[in-house]
Amino acid sequence: MKYQKILGLVATAGLLLAGCATDSDNNSTWLSDPNAVHVSASVGSIFTRSNPTDEAKQTSFNKGDVMGVSNSGKSINYTFDGTNWQPGSGSYLVWDSDLKFQCWYPADGKNSFSKGYIQEDQSNVTEIAKSDYMTAAVTDLKEIPGDRQLKVAMERKTARLILNIQNFNDQYDANTTKVNHIRIASKASTDAGETSIINIKPLQNGEGGKGTTYTALVIPGAVEGKLYFTDNESAETPLVVKTGTLEAGKSYTYNLTVGKNTITVNDVTVAEWGTDKIEGGKAEVIPYVTFTAEGEQKFMMTTTGDYDLSGKFQYSVNEGKWENVVKDTEVLFGGTNGNLRLRGINKNGTATDDSNYSTITFTYDNVKVACTGDIRTLLDYKTYKTVDTSNARFCYLFIYCKVLTSAPQLPATTLASKCYSYMFSSCTSLESAPALPAKTLAYSCYQSMFNLCKNLTSAPALLPATTLADHCYYYMFNGCTNLKSAPELSATTLAAYCCSYMFSDCKKLTSAPALSATTLADYCYHYMFNYCTSLESAPKLSATTLASNCYDSMFRNCTNLTSAPKLPATTLADDCYRMMFYGCSNLSSAPKLPATTLADYCYSMMFYGCSNLSSVTMLAPSDQISRSSFTNWLHNAGTTATSRTLIVKDKDAYEATKGQLPTEWQIGHCTVLAGDNSTITE
Repeated sequence: MKYQKILGLVATAGLLLAGCATDSDNNSTWLSDPNAVHVSASVGSIFTRSNPTDEAKQTSFNKGDVMGVSNSGKSINYTFDGTNWQPGSGSYLVWDSDLKFQCWYPADGKNSFSKGYIQEDQSNVTEIAKSDYMTAAVTDLKEIPGDRQLKVAMERKTARLILNIQNFNDQYDANTTKVNHIRIASKASTDAGETSIINIKPLQNGEGGKGTTYTALVIPGAVEGKLYFTDNESAETPLVVKTGTLEAGKSYTYNLTVGKNTITVNDVTVAEWGTDKIEGGKAEVIPYVTFTAEGEQKFMMTTTGDYDLSGKFQYSVNEGKWENVVKDTEVLFGGTNGNLRLRGINKNGTATDDSNYSTITFTYDNVKVACTGDIRTLLDYKTYKTVDTSNARFCYLFIYCKVLTSAPQLPATTLASKCYSYMFSSCTSLESAPALPAKTLAYSCYQSMFNLCKNLTSAPALLPATTLADHCYYYMFNGCTNLKSAPELSATTLAAYCCSYMFSDCKKLTSAPALSATTLADYCYHYMFNYCTSLESAPKLSATTLASNCYDSMFRNCTNLTSAPKLPATTLADDCYRMMFYGCSNLSSAPKLPATTLADYCYSMMFYGCSNLSSVTMLAPSDQISRSSFTNWLHNAGTTATSRTLIVKDKDAYEATKGQLPTEWQIGHCTVLAGDNSTITE
């Protein structure tokens, strides 16, 4: 007998589940019945159930899992065969006018849609999954689906609790002391009137010593963890840790320090459970700003101006007790001492402005330090993902930290004025810059951020802000002599001095980012690539509306620059091209200068020292040509070129500009042409 193949479509995961043929009479009828209900299930936004120790199984229900589905007073268990959810023998649900369904998992004969139970024994993967109680109510269907699929999005009704033995206090030998076992006291069911308490045997990962975790699924609310050091529970008084109110669908990790008479909760981390991939039974770890040293090192925070550190930041060495950071007080870490973590509750960051701030220092110049973590944990480590960064400042935080090799994450999208100003300036061991995703910038927000980071080889791939602020990128990568590539710049709206000196003295920079702005601001690209001696080509410059000093010294002393960008603007601004290509000794051809409306000093020293320059085209009419516009514009230019050609609008234009032309660019020493390519003679 041939049986129809049914396709189960899982909408939330985008997976296509293929059914399989069966020889059972019931499944034969179910598969061939056009009105039969076929079930597709998901949990939150992913297709998963509780497989807390097996990462490979995080994205699927297990073969043999059973789900209960009810409709019109009839309840049917559907069993997952590894591909589809199959109804049990003898009966199945069919589509009719009642489009409301109730579903629950696991369907073990004890659970229902209204009430679920957890297991006392959760010591292995199979048993803990039996406590992963979930429900779903489908009430929004307007008509029978064309594919006959009942798409079920389950919601977890339990909470996940992880107790982590983070440390033992000084009363114990932390290397040899072990907890024998843990019991977790929780209500037995989700029923509001439940009074029974069960002592859960959790899933243990470790031998009971430092770093051992105990995982259990519990009924939402407050629960207790009981720690025993022997097997005799009846005779031993356990150490007890009490939780706060645990919410359904969330995973909680309690990091514990165990003492002789008490348990200290170091911190608690909370993660959404079911909206993200469950990683091996672990909840989210808070990414504190963490310092790892190659050997013994000393950490200290100092202050400038009126900045007060008191009570704002805490540190922890080797995952131990959190202590308040005290101004000018050294803390030993690194080597056998372990790493140093830093956290805070201070939404203004480590500075109030660029005169009142705190700075991190490391004592030993020969011991390198790597930094990881999220800088927002210094603002509010409890709510760092959602903390407001609009007033947070970290200016000067790591200035002169010559041993710092890596930077923390800086994920803020809204910045404050001078927030990262001089943050890593003169960090000469820093090799890479963190991603900078901010889209809303402020005055001087990145000013001199990586100034003189001589070992920096990579910058962020992208600076996504499209609207810049005054001085926002000012001196940002100045003096990064090993930087080989520049970030992509998305900006289309510029501001005064926004990119001034941004890549100045980046001697290994070989290419410039695209610059797509069409309307410029005063000094916007001022000295942007000054002394970028490896730069061979310039970016496209599309702007037709210029501003005072907008391109001033932009490519000054770029001695390997061989080609210049087009300059399409026809109306110029004061000093707009001043020293733009000053000292570009390998530039052989100047860009066409089509401008018909000039301004004071617009071409001043534009090609000064371009010794290899062989052709220049300048099409301004004679009445626009004045001495101030052309001050030394071709001085020392073309001196090594084998020939030179000057193209001007007409003879009147040549005569008007002749007084500003060095001998090498005058008739008799070079070819002078009019705009129609006719030769101009004396």
